[in-house]
Amino acid sequence: MKALFSMVLRQTTGLVESLLRLVGLAWAVPDFSTLSRRQKALAVNIPYRGSKGPLVRTTTGER
Repeated sequence: MKALFSMVLRQTTGLVESLLRLVGLAWAVPDFSTLSRRQKALAVNIPYRGSKGPLVRTTTGER
């Protein structure tokens, strides 16, 4: 999620905690220092998926 949304690690941790709380799961989220150590060895590759055309938004907000 950190790479996908270009968020810093502390923000990502808070987002995951909030999402788990919203869906009613009592899972523990590792603290910042644990995640910081683990991310050094984690390689994330998100492939680029091009769109079929430009995203056009009208004044009414429709796509």
